[in-house]
Amino acid sequence: LLFAFFETQDQADFLYVYDGPTVYSKLLFEKSGSVTTPFEITSTSNQVLLRFITDANTALPGFLVVYSTV
Repeated sequence: LLFAFFETQDQADFLYVYDGPTVYSKLLFEKSGSVTTPFEITSTSNQVLLRFITDANTALPGFLVVYSTV
């Protein structure tokens, strides 16, 4: 997964990325707030789960993620 940008409300909007199809899979990434440079996350399987939790109070750009397969 390539995150081109990431900007969510700090301590109110959270993104979790799991290395598999469920929330019981290994947690690869957890973030709230902003990341100023693009970054990558690599899965060890052919499935990932992105879970986004928001309080829906303040609208920020969010995130842009691009996935690729090998």
